[in-house]
Amino acid sequence: MNLKPHLTVTLIILTVLFIAPKNVHADAVSNWNLIAVQRIGAANPARPAPVGFIDMAIVNVAIYDAVQAIERAYKPYHSTLPGASGSPAAATAKAARDILVYLFPAQTGTIDDIYDQYLSQNNISPLDPGIAVGAAAASGIIALRSNDGRFPPNQVPFVGGTSLGEWRPTDSFIVPLAPPPFSPMAAPWVANVTPFTMRSGDQFRASPPPPLKGKEYARAYDEVKAMGARFNSGRTADETAFAYFFASNYVALWNRAARDLAA
Repeated sequence: MNLKPHLTVTLIILTVLFIAPKNVHADAVSNWNLIAVQRIGAANPARPAPVGFIDMAIVNVAIYDAVQAIERAYKPYHSTLPGASGSPAAATAKAARDILVYLFPAQTGTIDDIYDQYLSQNNISPLDPGIAVGAAAASGIIALRSNDGRFPPNQVPFVGGTSLGEWRPTDSFIVPLAPPPFSPMAAPWVANVTPFTMRSGDQFRASPPPPLKGKEYARAYDEVKAMGARFNSGRTADETAFAYFFASNYVALWNRAARDLAA
């Protein structure tokens, strides 16, 4: 698996969490990062892992622009909001709320309840000027990402092939939240989504695999077969635990790590 797209979005998350919350009351950025992870996890149907990363990036860049509009410590990601004022925590909450409603309209009632409770628990007035800042930042990001290639209409399912070296569906029997066995590729359109920080989707693309008839390919194949076997594999107990750890919810995993580092 190519981890570079995951690492790119992780860098966005870390940037938001490290530099945005300096003066944010009650660590609003980390709080709403967790709330966003939870709302993504509650999506029905479930979001495939790469889609969840896109969701989180959209939330995080809106929060970043909202906070930076007020604190003016760093360059905005997209939206420049002259004269922005108010509580950065209010701006954070509103930006996150608006993006989450945009991404998950079926959860609007739940998201609004969380938002209202958050304002109340943190003594944030609904009239705080930061609310308008958060709304403007979210609006800017929604406009920016409205035609970015997500969920294209009339997407033809990608089922791969059966020739040597071709991708094919498998029985994903132990992966949490996995689709039914032998399903088409979950979200092939992700390859064409407008990147968040890279210049293009292929900027850091890995080189192609070695020739199928070469010794390098044979060694790699044998390693995957030995280490990936369900029974009597070549893995140690620690390696199996490590694999289960990374087979868990990627979005929750990386964002939890980012919040822990920021704290």
